[in-house]
Amino acid sequence: ALVLLVGGCLPTAATAQGRAIADLWMVFLVPAVVVAAIVWGLATVAILRFRRRGDDATLPPQTEGHAGLEFLWTSLPILTVLVLFGFTMVTLGRIEARAPDAVEVTVTAFRWQWQIAYPTTGITITGTPDRPAEMVVPIGRPVHVTLASSDVAHAFYVPAFLFKRDAIPGRTTSFDLTVEAAGTYRGQCAEFCGVFHDQMLFSVRAVPPAEFEAWLATAAAASGRGE
Repeated sequence: ALVLLVGGCLPTAATAQGRAIADLWMVFLVPAVVVAAIVWGLATVAILRFRRRGDDATLPPQTEGHAGLEFLWTSLPILTVLVLFGFTMVTLGRIEARAPDAVEVTVTAFRWQWQIAYPTTGITITGTPDRPAEMVVPIGRPVHVTLASSDVAHAFYVPAFLFKRDAIPGRTTSFDLTVEAAGTYRGQCAEFCGVFHDQMLFSVRAVPPAEFEAWLATAAAASGRGE
């Protein structure tokens, strides 16, 4: 019961991609519980029913060369793995898919903060330990993030998104996020990167599309004035 309780304590996914991950987790959890119940159940029965009670105890009935049983306990695990593999590939396809009309955002990790840029507007936000960077995104619209690191390995991690992606020096990676509910979601670096790793915080603020467009205009104007 404790294992089931802990296994179900995932945060509610705030993105479409996160929901796909949560669904896949449940697909894995159900057969895992079934397999655990079978294995633990049979092991418990064998321990209690056939435990040795003395030197003259007889062995339980032995079955050798049962083709049906051997086929069953070989084919069922293989089938289970293949089905789970198929679900995993479908989910990965949904997570890695790129939308053509996504908002472009470039995120650069550095020791020990984040720089968030909107290339098409000239907006650049550089975080500091006292004022962590904030990424503003529209709800219901895909956001294409290009992730990089300027020094050592970091990791972009937002718990509410059920998503983490490493930022590797000399290599860029990208992914889409579609936030489904307005709010501010806290993020952090999830790869130990040095002394002030704990200060590498950031946030993602999801707002309605009209509010996002207004923010873009205001932030672009402020950027043009050098603010």
